Amino acid sequence: MAVGLGPLEKSGTTASERKGLYLTLRNPYPGAHRFRAFVEEGSGIAAERVTILPSVSTIAPGANRRILVVVDGLVPGEEVRFRLCAERIEERRVSVHARVCSKLGVRRLRSAR
Repeated sequence: MAVGLGPLEKSGTTASERKGLYLTLRNPYPGAHRFRAFVEEGSGIAAERVTILPSVSTIAPGANRRILVVVDGLVPGEEVRFRLCAERIEERRVSVHARVCSKLGVRRLRSAR
């Protein structure tokens, strides 16, 4: 099984230098586990421009947790597309590392002249 993350694709538009998107993280396992959300390396944005609140969560079995993904430093007319992934934090070494990713897009409107 893998962690649930949704929606699998989401985008938004903003008039400011910052845009937030909500995603839902789901624990499909029969026990409580710790999960982490992160920007996939090389997916289209520097990870430093993205804040994930919370980036690490303990989630009860079958429960959901909303996370907020905030993209900073948007310049007028900029459009950014990237992948945000979630995975269970493993306490021991595993042979299969399951994760799920959402495709996110953010666009800042151009300045009115």
